[in-house]
Amino acid sequence: MICNSVLTAKNKGTMTVYLKSGGKLREKLKPDVDQYTRKIEVEEGLSLREILNQFEIPVELIAFAFVDGRLERLDYFPEDGQVITLQPPVSGG
Repeated sequence: MICNSVLTAKNKGTMTVYLKSGGKLREKLKPDVDQYTRKIEVEEGLSLREILNQFEIPVELIAFAFVDGRLERLDYFPEDGQVITLQPPVSGG
């Protein structure tokens, strides 16, 4: 039954995106592809901000978001297969 639910959801418009980050933000990201990247499946039509909220990644920890190397706002709507690099604020002394 679970498999059927997953297949049905996939047919209703899910997509895969890749979230990348380093520093303290990486701990919240919980990478699974490599030490910096997490592969996630989300509904199509969600903004980057909505995706981050869904995965409990505080937007306050993000200074910049790059999508396929382009600087984007948190109201950007990612597409299937895109790589989103989340840059935390620079800190230190």
